[in-house]
Amino acid sequence: MSNGWYYGWGIGLLFVVIVVVLLLLMIRGASRAGDKAASIVQAFEEAETNTSGLWNINTTNRTITDITSSARAAREYLESMAGES
Repeated sequence: MSNGWYYGWGIGLLFVVIVVVLLLLMIRGASRAGDKAASIVQAFEEAETNTSGLWNINTTNRTITDITSSARAAREYLESMAGES
């Protein structure tokens, strides 16, 4: 074999090593991205659990409005009864 064959094999081997290293880096990056995505999903689930009570605010506001309206009507009725005596 001449020196050209050695250089060719060396360059080919170098190319294969570079490709393998790049693929390993890509796989590692994808794995890390998957881990981060899993932690983001977990954080969203925790946020959903922690804010589930906010969906009851409309019901609470309507109940408060009903109570204050009833209290106002009762007060007006009692005032009108007191005015008749």
